[in-house]
Amino acid sequence: MRHNRRMPFVTLLAGGAVLGLVGIFVRLAGADGVGPFAAAFWRMAMATPLLVVWAWWSERAGAASPPSGPVRGGLLPGWSLPGLIALAATAFAGDLILFHLGLRWSTVANATLESNLAPLVVTLALWALTRVPPRPSFVVALVAALLGALLVIGAHLGHRRSLLGDLCGSASALFYAAYQIGVQQARQRLGTLPLMAWISAGATLALWPMALLEGQLWPHDAMGWVWLVGLALLVQIGGQVVIAHAVKHLEPARASVGLLVQPATSALYAWAFLGERLGALQAAGGALVLAGIYLARR
Repeated sequence: MRHNRRMPFVTLLAGGAVLGLVGIFVRLAGADGVGPFAAAFWRMAMATPLLVVWAWWSERAGAASPPSGPVRGGLLPGWSLPGLIALAATAFAGDLILFHLGLRWSTVANATLESNLAPLVVTLALWALTRVPPRPSFVVALVAALLGALLVIGAHLGHRRSLLGDLCGSASALFYAAYQIGVQQARQRLGTLPLMAWISAGATLALWPMALLEGQLWPHDAMGWVWLVGLALLVQIGGQVVIAHAVKHLEPARASVGLLVQPATSALYAWAFLGERLGALQAAGGALVLAGIYLARR
């Protein structure tokens, strides 16, 4: 019985650790000639058929589809299910574009930490939409995360390209927050697998013209395809979908702790595989950001 209770948390940790590999794959694919927009496109395009088949098989196994009428109540009252899926898919495409640019121009650790500020944005959105003020602990979380972000970004103030990457990573949190809100509302009407399949397909369509305009769509050699397959199979399916499944079976407090494994492991991977090291101020800023994210998620 105890083993069954532990499994969702272990699954969450494994999914977060795998998700931390995204920066490594994007960087390695870039070295093989694949642009950041193209990497985002291939990540979703390769994952979509597998998610569609998985969702179809799940439906065949007996999972009933919930009604697809307007979602009543919540943050987006009156929104139809297709509208919520379109919101989530478009926001996720925007998040990937900015996040991948952040990974290219800044350090992997910085871009990942900045993207994970999304829980703070979601809570601020809840405050604005519901008029219900957050708890005092959230104010502490917000201040800690913002101070930490300033320390993390401050190291790049004299480097325009790295600073632009940090700004892209921070902006990606806005889009990821919109994605999370859309998914949370759509989950009232649709199961995890069908929803992820629809969002993946929609994000693929949104990313396609951007990847074509970028002009760096195809990798130079076979290893480039290995990194892209890793993005699709390990990151998108092995990370995003597995985490979405595990969170459903966990208390929010435990989930908030487990999800911090992604930015932590991304910094470790970047140090081990790319030789990226954090300075003392960046490490202190990263610790403050992680503490703020933890408090916000609680």
